[in-house]
Amino acid sequence: MRHAWIVRPYPHRKYRVKEFLHMNKVAIGWPCIGDLSSKNDKEAIKKAILSYYSYSSPQSLAQAVGTIYRFQTEIKKDDYVLVPDGRLVYIGIIDSEYMYDSAVDSENEGYPHQRSVKWLYDKKAIIRNKLTGRVYDSLKGQQTVFATYHDDIEEIIRSKKHDFTQQPNFDLKQEYLTRLQRGLLRNVNSNTFEEAVRLLFQDYFPGIRRLATTAGKAGDTDLLAELRGNVTIRIQVKHFYPSQGEIEGWVVDQLSDSMNPGDHGVIVTSGVIGDSARKKAELFTDKTISFIDGEEFVEILFEAIDNMDKDTLAVFGLTREIGFL
Repeated sequence: MRHAWIVRPYPHRKYRVKEFLHMNKVAIGWPCIGDLSSKNDKEAIKKAILSYYSYSSPQSLAQAVGTIYRFQTEIKKDDYVLVPDGRLVYIGIIDSEYMYDSAVDSENEGYPHQRSVKWLYDKKAIIRNKLTGRVYDSLKGQQTVFATYHDDIEEIIRSKKHDFTQQPNFDLKQEYLTRLQRGLLRNVNSNTFEEAVRLLFQDYFPGIRRLATTAGKAGDTDLLAELRGNVTIRIQVKHFYPSQGEIEGWVVDQLSDSMNPGDHGVIVTSGVIGDSARKKAELFTDKTISFIDGEEFVEILFEAIDNMDKDTLAVFGLTREIGFL
């Protein structure tokens, strides 16, 4: 029986939709652990991962192992694959078993684990709100590789051929990211970016609110959400331009100092996360801190655009026609 899978286009935290379409492939990250062709069980994959990477918790390691295992073993030839690109979704058919490409097995490139794909409808995309309701909802999942509804994909391909007419979204997204990181978006600056983040995440974290913040490096939370089950989310927001440098370890300390044991922390920036920040976050055992950099912020924004009204779009420097103010 055929299955359907969603593969997010951010192997090794880099946006690769252009490469996916040009090469007729999909890929995942975890470079520098070698060819996994002969490692078709989870224990072998775990050993390969730990030969290069370290994880702060058994849960995060298990998630990485599960993602690679699904991509390498559970996905089968002739399965459907969906690649979300903001408000657009590309659909194809898996056309190979697992493949390893040593030419892109590096920290810089970072997408050596691949599958060939036959893209449908001449590589045109469909707007995500044209999908069935449950496929649309499944795209909200944040894993790198996960299953979706095969029967619905068959129905979409059969009955919505005329909806595969959209032009690629990546040029608009890249232009938005460039403007965001150069301070060229109307209404978006260091004073307003925090409110933009709050608006973007209010559907993910109901009740999220802004807190009084400090200008220094003392313990600080910008946004707070208290969810059911005593789950507390604390978000630190930094509108940094890449030209000013990467997010460093002190930002992690700033958020951590405001957290209680068991809290979940997120650092959101328009810029770039440095290795020192990621390594610092891995040291904590009583709390978790994750990151959303500029590219991921833009990805989440473009996924949510169709549900935004005119006033909300303006906060992000956009118009209803999805152009720039």
